[in-house]
Amino acid sequence: MAGKFVIKKGSTGKFRFSLVSSNGQIVATSEAYNSKASAMTGIRAVKSLAADAVVDDQTRPAAATAATGRAESSSKLGTKPKRAGGACGYYSDVSLFGGPAERRGCGQTIPPGSAKSASPSVELPAEGSSVAVTASDSDGAVAQYGPAVLICGPSPAGSMATPPTGAIAVSTKGTTTVVSTASVKNVAAGSFTAASVSSTATASKSGVKGATSISKGVVVTAIGADGETAKSVKIPAKPPVNHTVKGKVGTGDKFKVVFNEQKKARDGTLTVIAVHMYLMGPTAKGDLVLAESHCRV
Repeated sequence: MAGKFVIKKGSTGKFRFSLVSSNGQIVATSEAYNSKASAMTGIRAVKSLAADAVVDDQTRPAAATAATGRAESSSKLGTKPKRAGGACGYYSDVSLFGGPAERRGCGQTIPPGSAKSASPSVELPAEGSSVAVTASDSDGAVAQYGPAVLICGPSPAGSMATPPTGAIAVSTKGTTTVVSTASVKNVAAGSFTAASVSSTATASKSGVKGATSISKGVVVTAIGADGETAKSVKIPAKPPVNHTVKGKVGTGDKFKVVFNEQKKARDGTLTVIAVHMYLMGPTAKGDLVLAESHCRV
């Protein structure tokens, strides 16, 4: 029987998780998290890192290694990180009016999320796969927080309706070369709208690279006193890495949107996010992420 992660909420309102062995013994306990969603993210990080973690034995005196004529580095004691790949259609992790952050999309729990707000995601098996690992949702998704809808599809002209996004699709594949992709069609995320957004992350022995495509992308950066659009910015179809647009919504909340956001982790994993909206409050604070893909070999 395998071990398990147990999440608990403490008297202070914060969350911790423990790794419990098959015989019920607590092996490790996490730091305190402000939200359950953050604790879930911590669990995923532990699962991702544990398999490839190296042993750094700092209890051995320097004289002991000197006597053998060599010093054992943590890289020699460990193993080379395994290949990895994966993708997520979308997720939002947002706090409203100073309340706890709640997650919708990839990594959500039900409640507060729902089947309506779910997003497909995939992960590449450790041994890789010559056949694409795919998932999709042809009905799209809606990320709703109380009365606020943060991710949906564009409303028809003159309508206050909040239809779901278009189809969401994710894929990852590879053994010697890993390619991961994610796409969302017909999306409205806060002040951003687009006919489609997609990201691709590719890893091979020669290195890693990423790309983002945006179709008919527009960000409304300012709202007039009449509630109509005062200023907007068109987004390039192939935005450069970390292309950034800043603005303010009608409520006065500030935001920043980063297109083709690319980050490379210390283990070599490249993460590409087609659209990453940072909500900076004061009403809404958190992240909206569209079309995330990652890879490593």
